[in-house]
Amino acid sequence: MSQVILPPILPPALYVVAMPIGHRGDLAPRAIEVLSRVDIILAEDTRVSRQILKAVGILTRMISFNSYSEVGKTEKVIESLEKGQSFALISDAGTPAISDPGSFVIKRVIEYGYSVIPVPGPCALTAALSVSGFPAAPSHFFGFLPTRSSARDQELTTALACAGTLIIYEAPHRIVDLAKRLDAKAAGRNVLFARELTKTHEQLIRITAGQCEKWFIDNPDRIRGEFVVVLGPSKIQPSSCELETEKLLAMLARELPPSKAAALTSEITGIPKKKLYRQLTGKSEV
Repeated sequence: MSQVILPPILPPALYVVAMPIGHRGDLAPRAIEVLSRVDIILAEDTRVSRQILKAVGILTRMISFNSYSEVGKTEKVIESLEKGQSFALISDAGTPAISDPGSFVIKRVIEYGYSVIPVPGPCALTAALSVSGFPAAPSHFFGFLPTRSSARDQELTTALACAGTLIIYEAPHRIVDLAKRLDAKAAGRNVLFARELTKTHEQLIRITAGQCEKWFIDNPDRIRGEFVVVLGPSKIQPSSCELETEKLLAMLARELPPSKAAALTSEITGIPKKKLYRQLTGKSEV
């Protein structure tokens, strides 16, 4: 395999560099090369990244660049690019801008006419999808669902209305809640819970919605770690009329409280309000 040879001096550009999601051996040789030679590394958490980079001898200057500081620091990045400096953008784990900070600065760098160069590598999204056994096309990535209960229901309803495979990220303190909602809303659908991917306690749980909550409750140790949740396509293909109703309900639920969204959809479609409300929230009360 031929070695990638970079120019002696890196041109002013933003390199979007994928970091290991667990196993440090997944840091690619090209990523190491780029991170060693850029002027500055924009790191989501310098403390986390320093441990990984120090292990491979990278001593490049790092500055903190997270969701709280991204907007405020982006103009400084643009000014430095104008002076000929190069940057690498990294997250704590995986590929930046995939449910991690980075989208804003990437957009601004593009708007100013500078290059944004991918240095691909680990990503929890593609890692879980690749071992799921479900079709990759079509697939829909929803990242982390909202934390507020009604918003979670609305987003999950929107997701389940999509044809194909669904991918969701979830934190350990909310995984049981998601499992319960999947049992109520997606019963019979095949699910993969990919836990702690590439880490010591990596686990791939293949289960059917309807049994998810019990699986976690039976052993609290199963709740630990970060999760990628992959849902296989629905076994029941909805009619075009059902799809339009689900789409309408999901659209209204983004703007209205669940009860009002259900009432308006009922008025338009003739479907009972209680049924639509239960579909939207998993609850029977209106």
